[in-house]
Amino acid sequence: MTSSAGEGTSKLEFDVNMTCSSCASKVQQSLHAIGVKQISIDVQKQSVVVDTDIPFSRVLGAIQATGKKAVLKGYGSSEGTSPKPSAVAEVFGTPGIMGVVRFSQISDRECVIDGTIDGLSNGVHQLEIHELGDLSNGCESTGDIYEPRTGIPAASRQYGCLGEVESDSSGRSTFRKVDEVINVADIIGRSLLVSSSKSPGTGKECTSRLACGIIARASGISQNPKRICACDGVSIWDEANAPAKSA
Repeated sequence: MTSSAGEGTSKLEFDVNMTCSSCASKVQQSLHAIGVKQISIDVQKQSVVVDTDIPFSRVLGAIQATGKKAVLKGYGSSEGTSPKPSAVAEVFGTPGIMGVVRFSQISDRECVIDGTIDGLSNGVHQLEIHELGDLSNGCESTGDIYEPRTGIPAASRQYGCLGEVESDSSGRSTFRKVDEVINVADIIGRSLLVSSSKSPGTGKECTSRLACGIIARASGISQNPKRICACDGVSIWDEANAPAKSA
């Protein structure tokens, strides 16, 4: 199946435990149902690649709804042939806040920010990039909101203030936005924070720090061929369903 990718879309690559054409049809139907239009499925390679502007967590959920195990393996730009940088941050906080946020440079001036965060209070929260990737004292040691530019107008948005995200009554926030300020190459190794929100502005601090994580380089499309983890020999299918390890 082929169609042109829309403006602002990302390419998502999944490993899916498919064994037959019937499996592929079910996956395709489930993805169509949530509005994914460009889908490439290779049963032999157990691969599903989509171009979409739908948050990755919803796409993953649609594949898993067919009863198939699925793992997001790559996230990148739909534009051009040369790979563009991608990054990911796992954020944790108390009580019970956790989530994954992905960054993908889709053009020279645009970065997709795509994430799901659970455990938040119902309402609006602020997403921020801070200057330091130092979690030695939790979120308090990550420094100020990242601002590498000098001489910018006082009314301008700070580089690292990514705007507001809203959580529902279950405490989940699922979001996808295109940012025209940040560049993925500049934020790797820094930290991502979720803060309690205030009215939008350009202040240096956006109130209390709720959760944080280090922004790390992530695999782009076709950059992660692994099916067996080198650290423990576990396959990705077993790893996807492994129980969480106790602290």
